[in-house]
Amino acid sequence: MKYLALILLTLSLVLSSCDNTIGHPPSQGGDFIGTTFEFTGDFNRSNAYQLVFNFRQNGFIPYESDVILAYVLWESAGIDYWRPLPQTVYFNNGTSFQYNYDFSADIASNQIIDMSVFLDSYLDLSTLPPGYTQNQTFRVVVVPSDFLEASNVDVNSMESILNAEQLKLKELEIMH
Repeated sequence: MKYLALILLTLSLVLSSCDNTIGHPPSQGGDFIGTTFEFTGDFNRSNAYQLVFNFRQNGFIPYESDVILAYVLWESAGIDYWRPLPQTVYFNNGTSFQYNYDFSADIASNQIIDMSVFLDSYLDLSTLPPGYTQNQTFRVVVVPSDFLEASNVDVNSMESILNAEQLKLKELEIMH
């Protein structure tokens, strides 16, 4: 039993002295700095129904360990609703399509390079009504992974993330 206590004490001292250099360090007071931004675009055949957002070209480089969350603006009766991606739309005729996203990372430099939002479906995407393909707005929240580990937020709720006490979000001004 003495040896077990000694091993646990040693292990806790070793783990508490580790310096985690991956991700965004907490700022003063234990707050985590995240970033949020929006972009709008049109899905069409010429862009393969995909909108690409390059972080580097817009002056922001997230760490590869960060968490990228994306939401689509869903308007209803003049009120803005943000739905987490992926988001599936079902039609009465039994067909559907999905707004989805992915991102690419350069693991050697520990940086996320870009992200894309795309339409995914077995149906001919050119037959979608313009309300689903034109002037679509997406909000992206880049959250340090340390924050998600240290907090109890619902990643499916943008409101839960934006209202988290430990997270200080800054708006990213998009360069054109």
